[in-house]
Amino acid sequence: MSKSVGIVAESNPFHTGHRHQLDNLRSMGYDCIAVAMSGSRVQRGMPSMINKHSRREMAIKNGADVITEIPCPFSLRSAEGYARRGMQTLRAMGVEAVSFGSESGNLQLLKEIAEYLLTEKYSTRLKGYLSDRLPFATAREKAIFDRFDINRDVVSASNDILAIEYIKACIAMGWQIKFVPVKRRGAAYNRTKIQDGYASASGIRKMVSEYRIDRALKYIPAESVKILEKHLDRGSYFLPDTAFEKTVLFALYGKTARDFALIPDCNEELSHSFEKAVTSAYSMEGLFDRLPTKRYPRSRLNRIIMNMLTGVDRTFPQDIQYLRVLGFSERGEEFFRNMSKSCPLPVSHSAKILGEKSEDCRRIAAAESRACDIQSLLCKISQPPRLDYTNKIVKK
Repeated sequence: MSKSVGIVAESNPFHTGHRHQLDNLRSMGYDCIAVAMSGSRVQRGMPSMINKHSRREMAIKNGADVITEIPCPFSLRSAEGYARRGMQTLRAMGVEAVSFGSESGNLQLLKEIAEYLLTEKYSTRLKGYLSDRLPFATAREKAIFDRFDINRDVVSASNDILAIEYIKACIAMGWQIKFVPVKRRGAAYNRTKIQDGYASASGIRKMVSEYRIDRALKYIPAESVKILEKHLDRGSYFLPDTAFEKTVLFALYGKTARDFALIPDCNEELSHSFEKAVTSAYSMEGLFDRLPTKRYPRSRLNRIIMNMLTGVDRTFPQDIQYLRVLGFSERGEEFFRNMSKSCPLPVSHSAKILGEKSEDCRRIAAAESRACDIQSLLCKISQPPRLDYTNKIVKK
């Protein structure tokens, strides 16, 4: 019987650091690695560089065994919200352990912080700092430092932040699962420098944006270089440019505070700020200059914008409703079959079939399909639509 472990990932794009994690898990004896992967939108609030279908293929070629998607209504969330939906997905898949990258590698400390974040004491301290109009990240750090005498890196490093949220989500769900941290190698995922021979996904995207393609490909595993090369040669990749800015600004023109108030994570202050900003901004930088960016991170503002573009509002379901399988390896086929039989949620590779299961499923599948079509349109060279319905499942 297979020994399974689950990962939440974005693979934007899949690089040698991701391969390092999968190789480590395989060496630990896990013969089935299941991945819950962001769909057409990543958690920091942007379309992925290449489409999810190619990202899943890159992951499977490098050792992932089963890939399911996290649709955009759930990937476009804060770290807390994203982690919760990721854990819901892995739990529904039926994995026996959860793995994540970690800068500190200190699982005991990460657990203690996660438990503290669920206490009333933490909530009270957090509210106190937020009432002083501190940014959420700063208020969160201060509330944690009130309880723990630790290095700031533990609560500011990107992977450890998500690791804490993964653990917290499992505690809140009552899911007693084994955690398997893998020490991160190289640069943090939102840093662009090269470190220890590894580049972050952000660093690779920056190289591509500067047309340093040969350099970028050095940090992609050999098994999937051709996949990324194909997208770069054909122009079927997305990076923010002038066309993207104009599309966003056009879509936002005429939106009122009432419209923005319907979007997840958009509070009253931001709703009114957005209404004022879109009436006078003629560039994305101009838009952000008119928004309270000192108090709110740009990733949160990007998520609000992307949710507006894809029609995702507060009336959408708050929990995952189905598992869409994007691909599986030969090793993962047995796990996929067992998952299809035991999962409490509908399971299929087909967006059409899943969209017919219920009204909630229809809305989620339609939003993800819209996000996929928008991404195709906004590629360097626009790509055909309906990829979510025409692309076949990958079986390695």
